[in-house]
Amino acid sequence: MQSETGLVTHHEVVSNGVRLNVLEVKAQASPEAKESQTTQNTLVMLHGLRDSAWSLMPIAEAFSHSNVRVLLPELRGHGTSSHSDAYSINDYILDLHEVVTSLTQGPVMIFGHSLGGHIVSKFAALFPELTKAIVLVEGLGPPKRSNEGDIEQQMQSLRFMLLNRLKKKDRPSRPLKNREEAAAKLRHNNPRMQASEAERIASHLVKEVDEELHWVFDSRANSVFVGVNLQTNTNFWRQIKAPVCVISGRLSYEYWHKEMGSEDFDGHFADNELEDRARAFATHEHHWLEHSGHMAHYDEPEKLTQICKDFVFNLAELNHE
Repeated sequence: MQSETGLVTHHEVVSNGVRLNVLEVKAQASPEAKESQTTQNTLVMLHGLRDSAWSLMPIAEAFSHSNVRVLLPELRGHGTSSHSDAYSINDYILDLHEVVTSLTQGPVMIFGHSLGGHIVSKFAALFPELTKAIVLVEGLGPPKRSNEGDIEQQMQSLRFMLLNRLKKKDRPSRPLKNREEAAAKLRHNNPRMQASEAERIASHLVKEVDEELHWVFDSRANSVFVGVNLQTNTNFWRQIKAPVCVISGRLSYEYWHKEMGSEDFDGHFADNELEDRARAFATHEHHWLEHSGHMAHYDEPEKLTQICKDFVFNLAELNHE
């Protein structure tokens, strides 16, 4: 089928009974790529929670024009992929494994935003033979809270998340009036994104159910982070052998304040907190997007794309030396 700006095909991959829709943007070598004899690679791109694979399409198409084949799975519970009763991080890791082993010869480069970043980093630690390099965009987790080690607080949070998932089972969201309302909500939460992008992405975030318009993602997928903690994440990061590009939004505190905020927490990371986390990787580079929040691909898509391309093609040049 035709995307807004290029040719997109679809693959169906079944992972433990869950049907996953995978978008593909085929490699299209530019004259510059042909002249430099760029070797064709595969890049797998994972979107975040409550987002869409289509939101990463501008980055995907930029790579495709540089002779890179790009695969964009719609995560379980998102887009046109199946909903499920299982939304643990391990389920998502196995989904990625199924996509990589079914549709590529491996190893591949992998990009992950937010939840996608959590999936990618754990996959890279568990399956180094399938991982050539990874890009983590806002994928190092939320700021550490003062009550991080409070076991009683952790139990209460776990109880709330589990019961909340139970209440949401098979319960539809409040219907939207139209796609314009969906786009307006998207821009309200992400005021720096272009209006045209909000309209484009919103069209992939909604679906008609019984003649009503609803958000397309399964709200139960929010439970993916139940039991996830910084120490466990760090243990995985230390096992990653592939080169890592970490990209952070300087304004991400806006998002974390909304998600985790309270009177005594404004969403900011402590000084050097993200740099300290990134040092767990054996090989990494860390970039900041000065005018981006958590949704960096909404806020500064061109700059994000350039950082990713520089990282990937610098690695290619090193491998050819």
